[in-house]
Amino acid sequence: MKVVLASTAGFCIGVRRALELVLKAINDNPTKIYTYGPLIHNPQVLELLRERGITILQPGEEIPAGLVVIRAHGIPPQERRLLEQAGGRIIDATCPRVAKVQAIIRRWAAKGCATLIVGDADHPEVRGLMGYTEARGYVVSTSRDVADLPDLNSLIVVAQTTQSECQFEARVREIAARFPQAQVFNTICDATASRQAEVQELSRQAEALVVVGGRNSGNTQRLVEISQGTGIPTYHVETEQELDLVEISRYQTVAVTAGASTPNWLIGNVVNTLKHAWAFRPGSWTNYLYRAWRFFLKSNIYVAIGAGSLSYTSSLLQQVEPQFTYFFVAFFYVYAMHLLNHFTDKASKLNDPVQTMFYGRHRRFLLVTGFLSALIALGLGAYLGPWPFIFVLVMSGIGLMYNFKIIPERLARSTGIYRLKEIPGSKTMFTAVAWGVLAALIPVVCSDQEISGATVIAFFFVAGMIFIRSGLFEIMAIEGDRVVGKETLAIALGKDRTFTLLVFGSLAFAAMLLGAAWAGVIPSLGYTLSLCGVYMLGYLLLYHRGLMESSLMLESLVEGNMILAGVLAFIWDPYNTVFGFQFSVFG
Repeated sequence: MKVVLASTAGFCIGVRRALELVLKAINDNPTKIYTYGPLIHNPQVLELLRERGITILQPGEEIPAGLVVIRAHGIPPQERRLLEQAGGRIIDATCPRVAKVQAIIRRWAAKGCATLIVGDADHPEVRGLMGYTEARGYVVSTSRDVADLPDLNSLIVVAQTTQSECQFEARVREIAARFPQAQVFNTICDATASRQAEVQELSRQAEALVVVGGRNSGNTQRLVEISQGTGIPTYHVETEQELDLVEISRYQTVAVTAGASTPNWLIGNVVNTLKHAWAFRPGSWTNYLYRAWRFFLKSNIYVAIGAGSLSYTSSLLQQVEPQFTYFFVAFFYVYAMHLLNHFTDKASKLNDPVQTMFYGRHRRFLLVTGFLSALIALGLGAYLGPWPFIFVLVMSGIGLMYNFKIIPERLARSTGIYRLKEIPGSKTMFTAVAWGVLAALIPVVCSDQEISGATVIAFFFVAGMIFIRSGLFEIMAIEGDRVVGKETLAIALGKDRTFTLLVFGSLAFAAMLLGAAWAGVIPSLGYTLSLCGVYMLGYLLLYHRGLMESSLMLESLVEGNMILAGVLAFIWDPYNTVFGFQFSVFG
């Protein structure tokens, strides 16, 4: 199935600004934070803000002490004065476009003009605008509303910023016919107009159209109405879980757009789920193939095999004869830690809905196998010796304590960091170090080899590959991570700088292996493994250019680099025999 995503889908500038103001307030203020009315019209985002301690105040409620954020839709000036009189601190998150309409109404109302607002009377933006009309405001949404207006001498006409262009033009014609003296201000947001125009264009390119957004969002409802008006089959969903994939799988081309309050991670989830809709065609063999591969990937078996492959490869880089025990220590440790990370990570349900649904369906199996894998990893570590056991125990302990308050209180108060996860970029760094220790150090401490320059190269080979991999996944998950308060590398540096860092890291990775092999620090396998650096650069560029978006395919490609390293090492391995024959090409 071809999925066409609208270029205008996602947060408008006003919604993005309001959310950023609230997230900054959460990080900067220890006091209780309230929003005066729902900040935006998206229930999933509002629920996540609630989990972060944000409380919604409804008009008329007693205003408690604390910080109050004015919603993106704006509020009447009378309610603003009540907030100020309450003595609390106020952050005004009113959309700049809405504030501009408020200013127009205020200026003309001061001259005695009546105001006609083309919009929905019960919409919070319109209720806020009415407060600036000095009791000379009227809301019109139908021809009947225009006909029922009293005689007016001087008046202006404005629009709700998310109003339909054709609706506004129709009402303006009727108003002009009755009140030729009316001054008209088209205050529909440019982003709204572009979004609506693109829906009409998409309806000519696709067989069906999916609109993503809250059901109480006025601009989202408008997109649904415009799409339905073109005659194209239209599906309005709030999340990917509402998609009828059996129904939608019959289409070859599906377009996706979204309301101005819909975050990119929700849109991305819908797009990724639609791309897998072909697997739900009744009786399709691809259905079974897809489900088998998804189980292999989402159960973490694939990435665990990758961890074992890196352990095998790092053994050869240090010229240590590989052992199955080294492979399986890394395999079981990574399998267990990935499961633990998902079950304790709030952002995972936002960033990877396919995996979240998979974990929900196989929860008992995954919990049992994850617990057993942790025990097996510890058992194998103890079998190999005290140092491997200590490595596994310490790395597991860090993983378990990552989400808990372990920073000393005095230090935490001065830095604002109470947990390891609150250290910017900590997850990427800890993950890379943990993999490097398990895959590179265990083989050498269990052998008769000394820790050497080859050990350093092997460590950075593993840690570097995992750093690049994890960094890309954090770029893909940046919006969901920000909402739940995670301090990832991508959030700390920003998307562009993080991507640049990963590109240069890939080049440095390849150069390190080539230089170390040329200097004789590591065997000639280093020349071959430099291809893994080129591979990383390749998937980074594919993602950056939009040729390989966040999906099962991209995840398979990224994790496949570890498997590639294992295959290249297997071909080179001078210790390897297959059916009694020496199997080595480069050794």
